[in-house]
Amino acid sequence: MNRKCIIGQSGGPTVTINASLAGAISKAYESGFEHVLGMINGISGFLDEKIIDLCEFKSAENLKKLINTPAMYLGSCRYRIPTDDATILNKVFSILEKYGITDFFYIGGNDSMDTIKKLKTHGKAMGSNINFIGIPKTIDNDLLSTHYTPGYPSACRYVATTIMELSFDCDIYPLKSVTIVEIMGRDAGWLAASAQLVNTCYPGTVDFIYLPEVPFDEDKFMEDLKEKLKIKDTVIIAVSEGIRDASGNMIATDDTAATDDFGHKSNGGCALYLKQQINQKLNHKVRAIQLNTMQRCSTHLSSDVDLENAFSLGSFAVSCSTNNLNGVMVSIRNEADGFQLTASPIDHIANGVKNFPTEWINSDGKGISDAYVDYITPLISKDGLEVFPKFLKRN
Repeated sequence: MNRKCIIGQSGGPTVTINASLAGAISKAYESGFEHVLGMINGISGFLDEKIIDLCEFKSAENLKKLINTPAMYLGSCRYRIPTDDATILNKVFSILEKYGITDFFYIGGNDSMDTIKKLKTHGKAMGSNINFIGIPKTIDNDLLSTHYTPGYPSACRYVATTIMELSFDCDIYPLKSVTIVEIMGRDAGWLAASAQLVNTCYPGTVDFIYLPEVPFDEDKFMEDLKEKLKIKDTVIIAVSEGIRDASGNMIATDDTAATDDFGHKSNGGCALYLKQQINQKLNHKVRAIQLNTMQRCSTHLSSDVDLENAFSLGSFAVSCSTNNLNGVMVSIRNEADGFQLTASPIDHIANGVKNFPTEWINSDGKGISDAYVDYITPLISKDGLEVFPKFLKRN
C-alpha cells in the first residue's frame, strides 16, 4: 500500500519544533512515502482543507534551513476538538479519507496530545487503519512520560543567558536597585527554574526564584527583599508568570482576558504587579522585565542537544507509524549510555501536567537546588553557557 502522511504543528512555538518537522519529513521520504503533506494552522486549518505538499523538502538544502527556522513553518492554532460532539471528528476522518492519509503526525504540547487522543479513540471506534502519532514540544517542559520536552532546553539557555547579561548591566551603578524578570510558565515553573544556571556561573547573582509550585506570600517576599537590600545594592528576582498565593489565585491575571478553547486564560504581568508593590513600600529603583515571546523563538541561543533530539524524535515518530504503532507520543528516556527514544501511550499523557519536582525547590521556597542543575546542564549545550569575566564585584 502506498503511504501518504500529513503533519501538523499546534500550540506555542519553540526554536526546535521545525527540527521535529524536518525529521519527520526526512524519514517519511526515506521510508518511501508517496506524499508528505502539511496542514496549515494545525487541525483548525485542516478542517478548512488548508493542506500543502511538502515536496520542497526533498532538497537537503531546504531541509537544513528548515531545521534552524524559528517559530512554526506550518503555522499554529489553539483549537480544541469538541468532546461531546462527533460532528467535527467525523469531518476530520472524511477529509483524511478524501486525501488518502495513512499516517497522521501532530507536533505540540499538552493540548495537541489531547487532539491525538481523540483522533485515535474515534478512529478505533470507526475501524480506521490510520495511525495517529504525537511528537512533543513545549518550552514549559510539562509533558508526562518524557525526560524533557524539545524546545525547553533552548528556552532555558535563552533565559539563563539573558539574565546573566542583565546582571552585568545591573551592576554598573553604585545604587540600590531591584530587577524582576518574568518568565513563561502558566502551570509549572520549569522555565523559571533555569535562572539558577546563572548562579552556577556567578554565585549569588539571582537572589530569589519563585515558581507556581510553592504558594507566593507577598508579605514574606517584601520582608525578604528588605533584608537582602541591606546587604546588597543589586537584587535580581526571577518569577514564573503563573505564581499563585496560598488559595491558588494567580498573583497577576487579567480577569477580563479571553480564554482559548482549552480554557487557558491569558496571564502574566506579575513582574509589573510586584514592581508597583515595591514602589509603594520601598524607595528603590525597580525594573520589571518580561522576556515574553523571545523565550520561545530565539534561535541564536538554541541548544545543539535540543535540536538534535527534536529532529530524531520527528524521525522516530515516522518509524513508529510504519511499524503500525497508533495512539502514542514519541518521547525521550535518559539512560546511563545516553538518550534513548521510546513511545508512550497517549492516554497516559493527554491533559496531564508534569510539575516541577518540589524536592528540587529549596526549603525556603525561593531558590533551586543542585539536583535541578544536574538535570538541565547536559541539555542546554554540549559546551555549557558562555561565561564572561565579571570585572565589577557583586557586593
